[in-house]
Parts: sequence; structure tokens; C-alpha cells
Amino acid sequence: MTIVTATPISTLLRDGTATAHSQAENTSFMSALGSGNLTRQDAVNLTAQYYFIYTALEQAARRGCSADPEGVTTSRIADPRLERVPALERDLAAMIGPDWREQISPLPATRQYVATLEHIPDADAPALIAHHYVRYLGDIAGGQVIARVLAGHYGFTADELNFYDFSAIGKIPPYRKQYKDTLDSLPFDEVERASLLSNARQAFTLNSRVFIELAG
Repeated sequence: MTIVTATPISTLLRDGTATAHSQAENTSFMSALGSGNLTRQDAVNLTAQYYFIYTALEQAARRGCSADPEGVTTSRIADPRLERVPALERDLAAMIGPDWREQISPLPATRQYVATLEHIPDADAPALIAHHYVRYLGDIAGGQVIARVLAGHYGFTADELNFYDFSAIGKIPPYRKQYKDTLDSLPFDEVERASLLSNARQAFTLNSRVFIELAG
């Protein structure tokens, strides 16, 4: 694979993952969810899988930050204000009840996703940043649309939609621009850029597999 280092990283990721991104967001589960054709329980099941995924993702990001003491790569991307696990815990408690931890379990595809995140070496900044990019940049953009769908079609309240609340980062458009500008300034060479793109595509594939199993 030839990666042109003059191409901004944000452009490389956007264009290089376009097909995988489209496949993930157009799975039958996500399409039906967005159309209001699923059940409230389906949306709860999605939230439960996110809990396992984000627990692993945020642990991996923190390990990556510890391995980047000079703040050159992972630490510049892994903004603690983006972390979703506390919000997911509040959502699941509101959706299911105080015993929510005993009521949920990861799907096989989720276990595979979690294992992938857990096995990323702490110093592998391209892999960590790729997985971070795929989930969080989608959350602060398309996730806002999903939040409106969950409220409008499925009757979820604000207490059940903390996952989609990014008020801590301020206005979303300037934050997204800042995130992309930071990506573009990362000191990655051709090999690291190729790894970044490969891992981002893998992240979309892992998400697609979770959505496919949720539909089943």
C-alpha cells in the first residue's frame, strides 16, 4: 500500500475508510434503528455492547497516554472529556435498573472487538488513534442524529441518553475541526500512516460485526 505523506491524515482517514464506514452505518440493524423500525430493547442492547467496547477503548487510550509521556501522539488525541464509560453506566442504570451489570453480556463480535483493543501495544499510537478516531469522531457527529432518533422514535429520556451528550467539549463543529487539525499535525511517517488507515478500517469492520449480531 502506498501512502502519500503529503496528504493530511484526516483526509487519508476520511477517504480511505469511506467504504468501510458506509458498510457499518448501512447495516440492517443501524438502518432499521434510524428508521424507527426496531424496539426499545434493541436500542438498550446496543447501549450494552457499547459499554463493553468503550471500557476496553478507554483503558487502551489511557495506557497509550502513559506510554506517550512527552505528549507527542496518543496524548494529543485522547481527550478525557470524550470518555463515555461513566455516561454509559448512567444510561444503563436508567434503562435497566440498579442491577444492570448482571443483566448484560457481550456478544461474540463484541468480545472480539474488546480483545482487539486489549491487545494493542501501549506504544502503538497509530492503532490506538485509529480506533479512537472511528468511535469518537462518529459519536460527536452522527451520534447526535441517533440521539434524536432514540428520543423521538423510542421514547428515551435525557437520563437514558448521556452517552450522546458531549456538552463538556463545547460546540461540536469547532471541536471536530480541532480534532482533525491535531490529527494532521501528528508526526507519522509513511509506515505509521499505513498502520493508522489499516486499523481504522479494522475498527469499522469490528463495529459492523457487532451491528450484524445485534440484528440476529
